[in-house]
Amino acid sequence: MEVKLRLFATLRKKLPPGSKAGKAVLTLDQDATIRAVIQQLDIPEDLAQMVLVNGEQTREFDQTLADGDSLSIFPPVAGGSG
Repeated sequence: MEVKLRLFATLRKKLPPGSKAGKAVLTLDQDATIRAVIQQLDIPEDLAQMVLVNGEQTREFDQTLADGDSLSIFPPVAGGSG
């Protein structure tokens, strides 16, 4: 199955070679989970701060992905003025 992946900010460096504009298409096993993708990309789970599947936020990393899903992963964000 294929899943559309988007990584943001500092996580972009974890994209597979040949990816463009923070996007990639991953070919995964039928029973692949969010956790499996995070591990495959060597992203520490604590850096997967916000995860969206088809635009819906989730923290259920054991959620099974489906063919055609869109997976977006954002790192922790800090900022503001002091």
